[in-house]
Amino acid sequence: MGTEALPVPQPIARVTGLFIWRAGSLESLTEKTMIRPEEIAWHPIFYKLELHPARGDENLVIDLIYDGLSSIRLNDMRRGTNVPYGALLWMDWFEIPPYDEMHDVDGRVVYPRAPGIHTVQIRTGRRKWAQMGRVRDFSPGNGGSTSPVFLFKIAE
Repeated sequence: MGTEALPVPQPIARVTGLFIWRAGSLESLTEKTMIRPEEIAWHPIFYKLELHPARGDENLVIDLIYDGLSSIRLNDMRRGTNVPYGALLWMDWFEIPPYDEMHDVDGRVVYPRAPGIHTVQIRTGRRKWAQMGRVRDFSPGNGGSTSPVFLFKIAE
């Protein structure tokens, strides 16, 4: 009897970068890229999804983890509706929470627009129709993926 390795499932999508719209183009967002307070109010943060081509008919669930807080559900994406069939890359966006001070779902006080370094992680997975509205599955077996931690800096 052989010890064959089981194939590792490919993620349905991976986040490969963060960007902000400036001067008519997308600029890569890093901890060295300063975001001015007025930009936070008017410009969403874009993230680039690298989509797995073999799963082109699947639907995505996407969660945002901002500053290590409890995850926030972003809009689900559907191939053929939100994302055209055959697309291998896709840009989507989120807004930095519009509060100077807020409480996350666990009751912690946070300052999402405060000057300094902030973190973003994005999880992706396949939407299971039988579980719509319930717990979202970001496990590798469900095509799930969690991005690396992206850093960016809000200016004083």
